[in-house]
Amino acid sequence: MTDSNNDDNLTTDELNYRQSQTKQPQADPLAEIKAMRLQQLAVCKLKTAKEMQAMTAARTHNSEQDHESS
Repeated sequence: MTDSNNDDNLTTDELNYRQSQTKQPQADPLAEIKAMRLQQLAVCKLKTAKEMQAMTAARTHNSEQDHESS
């Protein structure tokens, strides 16, 4: 029997399989989870920044009213 790595003896399906496997990069199994968590973090940061702006604006507005009433 000849060497199994010899491409002359491989079937078309085996050749197609080998070619498809060599073209695909090794996928990071956690890549989707990492991407999702980063997206969640970005949304959380934006929400926090908006809340801080709203609190700062409210504090500024309240302090201006206090100065006007004095």
